[in-house]
Amino acid sequence: MVNLVMSSSDGTAIIFNGAGMPFEETKFPLTKNLGEHEILVKISLSTVCGSDLHTWQGHRSIPTPCILGHEMVGKIVEFGNSVNSDYNGDKLAKGDRIVWSMIVYCNNCFFCNNNIPQKCTQLFKYGHEKSNEEPYFTGGFAKYIILKENSAVFKIPNELSDEEVSPLMCAGACILNGFQTANFSDCDFLIVQGCGALGIYACAFGKELGAKTIIAMDLNQSRLDMAKQFGADYVINSSKSSEEIFEDINNITNGKGADYVIEVTGDPSVINLGIKFLRIGGKYLLLGAIYPGNKVTIDSSDVITKCIQLFGVHNYNHENLKHSIELVLKTRSKYPFKKLVGPKYDLTKEGVENAFKSLESKESFRPAIIPK
Repeated sequence: MVNLVMSSSDGTAIIFNGAGMPFEETKFPLTKNLGEHEILVKISLSTVCGSDLHTWQGHRSIPTPCILGHEMVGKIVEFGNSVNSDYNGDKLAKGDRIVWSMIVYCNNCFFCNNNIPQKCTQLFKYGHEKSNEEPYFTGGFAKYIILKENSAVFKIPNELSDEEVSPLMCAGACILNGFQTANFSDCDFLIVQGCGALGIYACAFGKELGAKTIIAMDLNQSRLDMAKQFGADYVINSSKSSEEIFEDINNITNGKGADYVIEVTGDPSVINLGIKFLRIGGKYLLLGAIYPGNKVTIDSSDVITKCIQLFGVHNYNHENLKHSIELVLKTRSKYPFKKLVGPKYDLTKEGVENAFKSLESKESFRPAIIPK
């Protein structure tokens, strides 16, 4: 145990009590005793993820009251006696900037032992847990967070800004898990359906992992323009008719179809089109249309006769976050990752609400919350 000497006024947090209810600003006391495997972090920046938005909108339910936010970076304030190094083996010290995996898993259950640790029977997810009892600080929209035992912590390279790292804790790592799950490799054509943050990372990471030609699709022209800065060779506005879109795809792929399609729109109605975009033997990655009630009817003949492989992908493992940090560090001069974050808002209930509204309006990719 490590004794902490801090006043209860230090722990500002913004509480989510349920869809349709206003955010609540409160102050929690910091625990007097930090566990020997725990880390107290002062949050520097948190970003609002699309799944935070969908929780706020009522599209999915989580336990409440809750501190939302599962993309963040911060500095170590204190750590337990058994904490020595990060996931990579690098020594940790007070003041180090760190990021960590969104999920904490046991490494011992059936799912952990079968390479789906994000479905661990004892899974803990930052930003998805109740915050009404100690340690209280379980999400990103707060001044502090307490990292649990078995959290995969990564020291942030000095070259990377907070803005370049925070969205990797969900968006970047999830995309890499999708590519890993589908055994993504060198290919001629990758189609990205949806150009929110996930889609932008899919363009950049897909290009770096071997896609020769990337076709990005979205209804929002400004997002398509951003995709061009992140590796998209062609962009197609989804407001066009299906016939026009198919013609574009056929022209670009010389009638072959795409090797891979990745769905990150959140809209199940695009899935049938995605299947039809694929070449014979193509692979379809489903990441976006995740919420209950998202139903779609597909033509099984397309899947069977074209020998299509479908992959459902949810969350990620620690290695995916490690790889995403390494990829961004390697390519930060090639792609303007920092542009994805902003505008920035204060850690107040009004600030958090305005950040959610900014994402809801699609005015931004990743609004940020900055504790003072």
